[in-house]
Amino acid sequence: MIAWREKFRAFYLHFLVTLALSIAAATLIFLVWFPDPFQTMMGGTRFFVLVTVCDLVLGPLTSLIIYNSKKSRRALVFDYSVVGLVQLAAFVYGVYSMANSRPIYVAFTADRLEVVVAADIDDADLKDAPDLYRSRPKWGPVLVGTQGPTDREERNNLLFSALAGKDRQHFPRYYVPYEANLDEINQHARTLDDLERRRPGAKTEVDAAVKELGLPRERLRWLPIGSPRSFWTALIDADSGRPIYYLPVDPY
Repeated sequence: MIAWREKFRAFYLHFLVTLALSIAAATLIFLVWFPDPFQTMMGGTRFFVLVTVCDLVLGPLTSLIIYNSKKSRRALVFDYSVVGLVQLAAFVYGVYSMANSRPIYVAFTADRLEVVVAADIDDADLKDAPDLYRSRPKWGPVLVGTQGPTDREERNNLLFSALAGKDRQHFPRYYVPYEANLDEINQHARTLDDLERRRPGAKTEVDAAVKELGLPRERLRWLPIGSPRSFWTALIDADSGRPIYYLPVDPY
């Protein structure tokens, strides 16, 4: 006779342990690595959700199937070791993938902002960076500026690199404090009226953002912000030059 009560007890215990690990990882990923709105902007968190849901369902279901109090302790330890290792491997792979795809910098470059993810920067390129940028930020995206090379040969090399998909925002040696680019930012940032002329359908979202921010329209400007997945619009505080709101509007 199947001892369903014991099996469901094992199921619930396994579920609670998996849930606790999932909550801890989700807190790190959604609140630290992908703070709002980068979750939506980049869309990479769906993979973690898929892996977590599979862990929450398949792991406890496996307990429901394999648990049997009549088994020896050695057999139960073996069974759960195999299940735990498989489940933990999937969980670690999910977290590792999110760590590589997390946004670590929002960099101003040329005439726009660009989201730089951890995997975009090679370890070798970190060695040539200023001390402040020789390691990947661990706690959410950091706002930085960029400054192109002055050497002609290096400019040409960067041009070919950009054509291959790796521009100056992917090389920490070109990073400078964000404030160093304020003149360029003010030069390229445009008014909200300009955005609405480009994208008439965005007026409702713009008005909602202005209301939420509680700032006069005249104080707000905008710049495009690119990510590996899409282009959005960053609203800029004209007084500080810093992005303070992100709209899911492609300004191009």
